[in-house]
Amino acid sequence: MFEFFFKFLKNLSKKKEEAFGTGLIEDPRITEEKEKDYKAEELLAAFVPITWVEKPESEWRKFPIFNQDGSSSCVAQATSKALGIENYLEEKKFVHFSARDIYARRSNFPGQGMWFQDGLNIAYNYGATVEQLMPSQNMNESLMNSAEDRTPLTELVAKIGKGGNYITLPIDIEAIASLIEPSGKPVLIGVRFGPNEWNRPVPQILGTDTRWGHAICATNATLYQGKKSLVVEDSWGTESGLQGRRILTEDWFNAKRIVFAGYITFLKNEGIEVKPKYQFLRDLKYGMVYDADVKKLQECLAYLKLFPTRDYFTGNFYGLTLKGVKAFQVLNDIPITGIVEIQTRTKLNGIFQ
Repeated sequence: MFEFFFKFLKNLSKKKEEAFGTGLIEDPRITEEKEKDYKAEELLAAFVPITWVEKPESEWRKFPIFNQDGSSSCVAQATSKALGIENYLEEKKFVHFSARDIYARRSNFPGQGMWFQDGLNIAYNYGATVEQLMPSQNMNESLMNSAEDRTPLTELVAKIGKGGNYITLPIDIEAIASLIEPSGKPVLIGVRFGPNEWNRPVPQILGTDTRWGHAICATNATLYQGKKSLVVEDSWGTESGLQGRRILTEDWFNAKRIVFAGYITFLKNEGIEVKPKYQFLRDLKYGMVYDADVKKLQECLAYLKLFPTRDYFTGNFYGLTLKGVKAFQVLNDIPITGIVEIQTRTKLNGIFQ
């Protein structure tokens, strides 16, 4: 089925692949800081496997293809694409958010590229203004580094399109597909590749070289020639790949070439109307899993709008719970430890007695 789309496409040159494939860099934060990443296991009790079928191109969810024009802004491009898709899911209107508004705020500025967690935190803390106010397409590295046109108006508009917390997914094609297909949510993917591997409709692993890192946005799950695969939207323009899209097969997961998978939440802090009642009697801290007290803690934090509301709570104490506890401590002038120790418990117990 897919061959029809590929027969007129040729691989582009190695030079172009080298120019585009340097945007995703390794997160330089220390291990302790990396532990604060938000994990899907904190919100989802389990991933429900999908029924894999070959999805024809006519049934793919499609969005405008971006072009980073040789800059190293792929993380910002993928993140702004995800923000636009989230707006489509909410309002049925795709909004083109500015990748430059994100890229020019990166922690390693003016170094090339950025890491996913940085881009997603920028989307959460600042949002991204619309493309019309800060154009970001077909711009080289120098132009992408400029934020001279950022104004109070662009910053105000950016706040409207702010993303929620980001959630990291297991680097597992089943888990990713189980989120994409039922919900339509985009999943951000980080990939490593070598020469001549990526710039083709169906990227192929040709060796062990992984010198380049790249960020893309997965929008569909499908079978391709019997293999579980994701349809990803790239930011190398419509003349690249399959009119700007590629089929990422399970081979890339099996070869451990996928280095990041995550999504942006737009969870509503609504829905809990009855105030929980609970008394906390022991310390609660990061890393506790399937814990009854942590489950109640999440329920209480959600009531205070310090934790994304779900129909259920897992009892897994990871980044979102840590963030909520610290916010609670800030609001109540308690030392910011992220641990539910005696002072924090006393305050919680006073509220939820």
